Amino acid sequence: MRQVPKYLIVGSGRLALHFCNYLKLLNLLFTQWSRKNNTQSQLEKFSKECTHVLLLINDEAVENFILNNSFLLNKCCMHCSGSLVLDNIYSAHPLMTFGKELYNLTTYLQIPFILEENSPNFEELLPRLPNKSYKIPNHLKSFYHTLCVLSGNFTCLLWQKFFSELETTFKLPREIGYPYLKQVTKNIEQQQDILTGPLVRGDWQTISANLDALYDDPYREVYQAFVNVFQNKVKI
Repeated sequence: MRQVPKYLIVGSGRLALHFCNYLKLLNLLFTQWSRKNNTQSQLEKFSKECTHVLLLINDEAVENFILNNSFLLNKCCMHCSGSLVLDNIYSAHPLMTFGKELYNLTTYLQIPFILEENSPNFEELLPRLPNKSYKIPNHLKSFYHTLCVLSGNFTCLLWQKFFSELETTFKLPREIGYPYLKQVTKNIEQQQDILTGPLVRGDWQTISANLDALYDDPYREVYQAFVNVFQNKVKI
């Protein structure tokens, strides 16, 4: 019979809170440690009692944290960074965005994990987690994470701009934009006629008018950048 896993979650940020919640929903054993809530001696104690260690801290802190706490390497130790590649620590990146509100079990179960090409199998890294996993080449990991940032983080800025202008400039309730957002998301998911609007139509008069409307707005450069990207894509 396989050993029952017990996880040590290092960190207290959003990802750590979500991971703790997921493990709790799966009825798996875990202990959480964070610098602001616990002591160094507790970290050493917790590490002796666990089978797997998840370093859910800032990317730039991971390497030094391991150097200062090398005893953690006696266990199956990993981080969840989408871009970081380290020789002595495994990686399992959850392809998901994590907000302030915790998710339900169904949502967590749908999250795929991205592993490095020479990584052990997912069942060894995160036993008893039923999620799907995929491996990618180490040299493409930074590019993979860049795509995550472009598609997930940067689009949030665009939608925040849209909803903010609805409320402040037009004095309209943000809720009227929700059906638009939902349909855009649905179209992307179905991969059917994803891109619409003046770019697809080649309506340069409208594009020029849009740019004029943004004449003193920082998002004018963003709009122009998307036009340039689209034009280069068409040429290719």
